[in-house]
Amino acid sequence: MNIADILPRLPSGKVFNKNTFRKTVRSICQDCSESSINWMLVALRKRGNLISVGAGKYYLVSQDIHAKKLYSYPHSSEYMNLEEIIANAYPLANFQMWELIQMNDFVNHQIVKNVIFIETEPMLVDTVYELLHEKRPYAMIQPTVDVFYKQRAPETDIVVQRLLSEAPSPDANHSCAIEKLLVDLLSPKIPGRLIERSEYPRIYEDVFRKYNINETRMFRYAKRRSLYDVLISFITTRTNIRLMTI
Repeated sequence: MNIADILPRLPSGKVFNKNTFRKTVRSICQDCSESSINWMLVALRKRGNLISVGAGKYYLVSQDIHAKKLYSYPHSSEYMNLEEIIANAYPLANFQMWELIQMNDFVNHQIVKNVIFIETEPMLVDTVYELLHEKRPYAMIQPTVDVFYKQRAPETDIVVQRLLSEAPSPDANHSCAIEKLLVDLLSPKIPGRLIERSEYPRIYEDVFRKYNINETRMFRYAKRRSLYDVLISFITTRTNIRLMTI
């Protein structure tokens, strides 16, 4: 069976699950094994014919549209240095990082002063902060918005804070998933105070247009942060994004 034969039979314009994919394959080849079905699913994703929009949920990419990419960012040397310091000191630590200048790929008004956020499991917040504070005296630990603006560094700001449970896992190394960043930007805390809200529609639309967004994990994390309704309202009323899972 030619793997391309599956595509015309898959649902178009809506999300479908693995069971639908399995039934489609077996409508063409009744004796197809589960391992072969799994291989075909992986192969079609690698070819860009299918994108994952959640756990076991897929969407057929139109043949006249280029497949979206997984989000990645070439982090600054300061970011890389801090990541190395933490990873070398605590190789088993669960931590994630992102930096504000990542948003320069999407905003009109470019961000000049960087902020590096380091989020780690609660039991290590103090320890990681003390480690970095020795080398970077301006590092801050879980600052309020007021404290953050009073104690900003001459150059790059460093903020160490608690990593919430159910935060999306990094796609590469310790770099936060783009789904997490989209939710955090809507927070009333520091991440949601650093970029003009007028920039938000452009940020969201550019991210969704360029990258493969796992909506399921984005909305799961939004619920964990009590931002689910805020996120849904913003996307549906302030952007032209067409959500696949809602």
